[in-house]
Amino acid sequence: MNLFSERYGYIKPSEAIIVECMPKGIVNAIFNCFDNLKYDIDIPEIQREVCVHFFNEKGEGFSSRSYYDMINPYITNDKIEWYKKLDLIEFLIDYFYRIRDFSSCKRFASELNSEFERLNYGYRIINNRVTPITAKEEIESIEEAINNAKGNIKEHLNRALLHLADKEAPDYRNSIKESISAVGALCREMAGENDLGKALSALEKKHGLLHPQLKAAFSNLYNYVNEKQSGIRHELMDENGTYVPTYHEAKFMLVTCTAFINYLNGKFA
Repeated sequence: MNLFSERYGYIKPSEAIIVECMPKGIVNAIFNCFDNLKYDIDIPEIQREVCVHFFNEKGEGFSSRSYYDMINPYITNDKIEWYKKLDLIEFLIDYFYRIRDFSSCKRFASELNSEFERLNYGYRIINNRVTPITAKEEIESIEEAINNAKGNIKEHLNRALLHLADKEAPDYRNSIKESISAVGALCREMAGENDLGKALSALEKKHGLLHPQLKAAFSNLYNYVNEKQSGIRHELMDENGTYVPTYHEAKFMLVTCTAFINYLNGKFA
């Protein structure tokens, strides 16, 4: 269910694509992934490893502390920086790899990635390392475009963000559609044309706002959205010969379209 703040565009890009922080929902998801490890690992051994080589404490102290006494306070403590909690994740993944417990390593990373994707957390476990998949500049680009937009353009961008951010039923296909529609609305408004192709040509030739290669690049993006095989503005594809848009494509299109909107606004001003 989409709540009021989401339906009417009050959700912020920094809430939809989360980086450089760790909200409570993500903290809880990470702890649940740690909790699931207890079914697969040698608890005393990993307690000692965390105690001695991560917390840098005396080895004899670990036996009196339970797994939860060590992991839970660290993960859930608001005073501990978000990146240090990610350090603990990397430490354990590296530990599993070193002792050649590849099944636990793979399962732990897979569960974390699944939760990070579900909660729109801008990080993934790639090659046993926590890797950012979203830059702060990308979020700033989205925020700038939405804050400066008006009317239909603002509505399209808010809808694109909403479809991307919906944790229960994300709609990447319609997020892409709304992103490109925001660009179309702005170009038509600036050029006084009803068709995006004609508007791009007018912005290139009459107004001098677009370099020919930029115009060609965005025309190709528009063609990608409208191509039947992409499944964006046509029927959804199935799993057999098919194409279904993903989170990464929807985020790419939203970031690209907002950057293009910011560029046009700057040039037009």
